[in-house]
Amino acid sequence: MVDLQDIRKRTLSVRQYVDGAEPAARDTMLEKYRSYKLDIKVLESLKTAVRGVTCVVFSASWCKDCKEALPVLLHLEEKVSLEVRVFGTVKTSPLKPDQKWAVPPSPPEMNEWKITHIPWIEFFDPRGKRIGTIIEKPHVKETLEAEVLYILER
Repeated sequence: MVDLQDIRKRTLSVRQYVDGAEPAARDTMLEKYRSYKLDIKVLESLKTAVRGVTCVVFSASWCKDCKEALPVLLHLEEKVSLEVRVFGTVKTSPLKPDQKWAVPPSPPEMNEWKITHIPWIEFFDPRGKRIGTIIEKPHVKETLEAEVLYILER
């Protein structure tokens, strides 16, 4: 179980994260957001599936896969009211080969949750119990929104 209240205090919504990103990353994410077409059937099913769910994302503006995933999550935040919280201060630790992430500024959960790649997308029920995880990109379904629905309906 995780303390969702604590996580909410230390994270940003997807909108806050995207709007606050460095200009090049922000522009890339906003262009992807404008051009991305959600699967309408999946979207309808997600409206009820996301109730009470909190999504926690570990991201970085330098990460290509993050710049693909965050715009989709922004759509879900806005269109189906999925609560998405973003840790956007993820940094690698290139000078310490035995340590993947620089903690801090990366959040301590990077090590505690044994995060290996980003974006790392975790889903929690209202009590903070882990429901499922998406690592980097969808692996079971074709789109991120379909993978989210797949996880929430299992």
